[in-house]
Amino acid sequence: MQRKVSSVNRRQFLLGSGGLAVASVSASSFPVVAKPVSKSSLMPSPKGNRVVIVGGGWGGITAAKYVKKDNPNAEVILIEKNHMFISCPMSNHFLFGLLDYESLCYPYNTLRVKHDVKVINDRVLDIDLRSKKVVLPEGFIEWDYLILSLGIEYDIDDKPFYKDSLEFFPPGFTPGSEHLYLKRFIEEFEGKDIVLTVPKMPYRCPPAPYERAAMLLSYIRSEGLKAHLYFIDANPNPPVLKDGFLEAYKDFYKSEADYLTSTQVKDIDVAKKVVKTDKGDIKFDFASIIPPMRAPKLLERIGLLKRGQKWVKVNPLTFESEVKNVFVIGDSASTYLPKSGYAAHSEAKVVAKIVAGRIANRKIKGRIIQHGICYAMVNLKAAMMLEIEFIYDANLKKVKPVKREDNTWKVSTAKRYYEWAKGVWRDMFN
Repeated sequence: MQRKVSSVNRRQFLLGSGGLAVASVSASSFPVVAKPVSKSSLMPSPKGNRVVIVGGGWGGITAAKYVKKDNPNAEVILIEKNHMFISCPMSNHFLFGLLDYESLCYPYNTLRVKHDVKVINDRVLDIDLRSKKVVLPEGFIEWDYLILSLGIEYDIDDKPFYKDSLEFFPPGFTPGSEHLYLKRFIEEFEGKDIVLTVPKMPYRCPPAPYERAAMLLSYIRSEGLKAHLYFIDANPNPPVLKDGFLEAYKDFYKSEADYLTSTQVKDIDVAKKVVKTDKGDIKFDFASIIPPMRAPKLLERIGLLKRGQKWVKVNPLTFESEVKNVFVIGDSASTYLPKSGYAAHSEAKVVAKIVAGRIANRKIKGRIIQHGICYAMVNLKAAMMLEIEFIYDANLKKVKPVKREDNTWKVSTAKRYYEWAKGVWRDMFN
């Protein structure tokens, strides 16, 4: 049959190149090794109101905008190595032709023009917590308040077989080139057997691999392909929207897929295209291998992440680390919230209020309650949704989640899904 021509154009390629116990975390200083910083300062020393945000994803952008909004006199600096924001949430829509790539992309310059946020596009080489300096290739920047929203890294040091698979079988869990590469594979696929893997929780965006599997199966049907998916899940069940996903895999897509639960990937033979699991070997023609994940190693080097830990311990109500006025939000932090773009967005607003309050020497009034919403496609037309509210019980000193799941597949929910994403993007940039 005639296949679609890939919609990844040159511009896109360039653009992409139960109750939870609240632990007690002290926000006072802890032993941090002072590091010599020999480079010169890139700007004058702050006068007590400089907030530096490292990482320009859903959390970092939101923090930058709302710190400035809540305290216009604060100097807010966002440091991000990429020149364009590219959203991971909604990227599955791009992979299967429901969204153009441009819909996921926003220029960081909007923050400067609309909100007077200074944006520096550069790599962070180091962070000295004692002298309060972020080190860049050309010099350093001092801060009074530091917000780290660094996302995830793939946790592959003790699983070297993932290194080769990352090059040839893109996970599609970091924005940009991974998604462009994966979309090309999907659109040019003419084989038979497909493998998609899911690591053990926690990882970035719990429903995303399950949504991708369902959308891939729907795409296979729509294209009339004679393909079969082996969906290898290290978890016993989907962590969210379980009933809806299980109905899809076991009933609706039963003839096109094998859903293998509690199955561990032990090795990957890239040359022979074989995934070796604890339940046998599976040969494939195309794969999307999603490795385990962790917080970036930079957080370990600077002392916020202890050896052996995968995620940074923070105060669960303020997201402040063990170093006063240093906050960690989003995927890198160990909290009661899921690792998702919307959670990072929500956490950022809390931290922005706390930082702005400290700058203005005022206390935050009222309770801070986190609200989350999660959508997931089950085919190319219909979606399910989950709403969750996290309420702090002061007597029990616990955060209690209150969930409402709608596992019914609805076209109207799919429309709301897209409108939800556009609404958050508007909130971040406008």
